Amino acid sequence: MTYQQNSQPPFEQLSDWLDWLENTRPEHEMELGLDRIRKVAERLDLLKPAPYVITVGGTNGKGSTVAILESILLAAGYNVGVYTSPHLLRFNERIKINSVEASDESLCASFQKVNDGRGGDWLSYFEFAVLLAVDVFQKEKVNIALIEVGLGGRLDATNVIEPDVSVITTVGLDHQDWLGYSIEAIAKEKAGVFRAEKPAVFGGLEAPKNIVEQAVKLESALYRREKEFELREEKDTWSWKGLSMSGEFVEYAELPKPALVIDNAATALQAIQFLPQVISRDAIVEGLKASSLPGRYEKIVETNQSGEKVEVVLDVAHNPQAAGKLVERLKADPVPGKTRALIAIYKDKDYQGVIESLSEVVDEWVVTDFDSPRALAKAELNQAVTRYSEQSVLAESAEVGFQQLIQVSGSSDRVLVVGSFLTVGTILFGKS
Repeated sequence: MTYQQNSQPPFEQLSDWLDWLENTRPEHEMELGLDRIRKVAERLDLLKPAPYVITVGGTNGKGSTVAILESILLAAGYNVGVYTSPHLLRFNERIKINSVEASDESLCASFQKVNDGRGGDWLSYFEFAVLLAVDVFQKEKVNIALIEVGLGGRLDATNVIEPDVSVITTVGLDHQDWLGYSIEAIAKEKAGVFRAEKPAVFGGLEAPKNIVEQAVKLESALYRREKEFELREEKDTWSWKGLSMSGEFVEYAELPKPALVIDNAATALQAIQFLPQVISRDAIVEGLKASSLPGRYEKIVETNQSGEKVEVVLDVAHNPQAAGKLVERLKADPVPGKTRALIAIYKDKDYQGVIESLSEVVDEWVVTDFDSPRALAKAELNQAVTRYSEQSVLAESAEVGFQQLIQVSGSSDRVLVVGSFLTVGTILFGKS
């Protein structure tokens, strides 16, 4: 079906709205800037999703940080709205209320409102998605909205929303065609989520100069890892020390280690120090224990034809920084046999850097691609893989390649699925 960009579709099914959205403004055709979305958001009163907003940007760790924040806030009794992107299987995953995906009916109503309210103004895929989230959060009267930045920060559609706390998890080289070719250039774009006289949190080990300068310029109190807050890992637990809004030391000892990356948990703990009400230690402990996120070092078990159980690790790592963190976790969680990897990735990613990092722990590779105009052709990806390994084969699809790996692996081996949300989603949910 072909749609016109300025049509007014009275669709009743979410699938029809999403087909229309993808056909008229494909997700891969990004148009950065806030003028369009701000104009429509002001017209529809969709600038404030909740009384309190935490925006989370960064190169890696955004999703995990949001998931940990959500889990702690729910344990503390808040009504929490979460906006994230991209999704693994269903668009509904992007907009959640108290950890439950927004319903088709709610999203359809919000689609109709935003589409009617935009008049003749054009909105991108991401601008539509952000405004849908704000409308859903307003309808559900959430106390706190957690907003994950999509691309960069300064010009990302989410930046039309005014945060009470801004978080940048890390800064690494990614989306360079859009954000710049140096750490400082990318940091400048990401620091665009900071707000005047509002607290800002940086979760990386060393804050780029542009992060610090933007905070100083806006008179935003900046809380940095290993300066204003820190973590200390022990054998089975960990400790955190940071600062409250008033500058007083806050410390939590013997915390349970989360399933997600502990660095992101430390960043989340600093972010919650600025809430109007103090979060109890019990809520923090409960939230850390419960926090999880599909496709982030997620383990499942498959059975091969011989009846042996094969461990599978799924991780959406798609840039060198994320791949490096994944390598750390794999090294800390070894298997006696081989690690075999299925990889498919977007061509605008630093796939060479991803492969170089993962080659430290991967013994054999299966290389494939997926149905997207941004997908890197498997032949080209395989050329990159063979620079580091002689053990690689091409697969017709992710599903076929995954089954090949399961059948050649045994109970002492491990299968890794990596490279993108689409790769992991295909295997995790059995859909392409």
